[in-house]
Amino acid sequence: MKAFVQTAIGKFEERDLERPEPGPGELVLRMRAALTCGTDVKLLARGHARIALPVTMGHELCGEVAAAGPGAGGFRPGERVVPGISGPCGRCADCSTGRPNLCERGHADRTWGAFAEYVRVPAGVVAANLHRVPGALEDEVAAFMDPLASVLHGWSRLGSAPSTLLVYGAGALGLLWAAVAARHGAAVVVAGRRPERARLAERFGARFADVERNGPAPETDAAVDCTGDPAVWRLLSESVRPGGTVVLFGGCAPGATAAFDAARLHYGELALVGSFHYGPAEARAALDLLASGAIDPRPLLAERGALADLPRFLAAQARGEGVRYAVRSGA
Repeated sequence: MKAFVQTAIGKFEERDLERPEPGPGELVLRMRAALTCGTDVKLLARGHARIALPVTMGHELCGEVAAAGPGAGGFRPGERVVPGISGPCGRCADCSTGRPNLCERGHADRTWGAFAEYVRVPAGVVAANLHRVPGALEDEVAAFMDPLASVLHGWSRLGSAPSTLLVYGAGALGLLWAAVAARHGAAVVVAGRRPERARLAERFGARFADVERNGPAPETDAAVDCTGDPAVWRLLSESVRPGGTVVLFGGCAPGATAAFDAARLHYGELALVGSFHYGPAEARAALDLLASGAIDPRPLLAERGALADLPRFLAAQARGEGVRYAVRSGA
């Protein structure tokens, strides 16, 4: 089968690989649509602490069941599904206390390799975090389940809905944050360095702030980082009002550190809240929002194409020339 494999930092190539065979409890999907992601670009540029190279690239996909291993019952050949990345075990301390996103066993074998004709879904994901696609939902829209589920988890980390929210970063995740916050009645400002994203921000219920021209946005009840830049983490801690919350949502480079004004954190009673990944319930909620049309991510797609178009798509995304791209089988 055709697949794109990252071999080292800054290097990837198309390869002919053996089609995966499902082991016990596993499924193999035929990829129908897969999305480019900021994680793909970051992985190429700097690596990832949790991902060993070489690796078949991509993780946001919609597929159809092509083969099932022993014990992987309940899914029919040809059925459209969207897999989560992790498959939490449901038994560990994290799972039993409502933190399945942190389950170590769930992250030990992840759904990965979406930029290929066929994708193996680990048994843990099949058992806990594989979701049927409603009949009318487009493949590439269903593939947005993963980033939207991450945003829903981040929103839950706020605890209560803020009246005003500053989202730093105007990529796909930042704009999905705007859509979720706007649905909850928050006044949202998306801060970014690309003024051409202003219209997109408006479509997702937010006002755009050009940080290059106008500087930081005004004080806000809560703020979320979608850049993974430690300097932005500190900036946001200086942008929220006393009693405010900063959600540290964007993943930083391996070994990165961040420094904060201790007096401001202490006397202002600011909350710095980490947010990582999502659980199966948030994945189902995300797919429901997409299926209902309550959140429509299609304006984020700059172009659709074939698997062979992936190098061009990743290069364009790295230059900021599009928010997301979709590769489709048979395109």
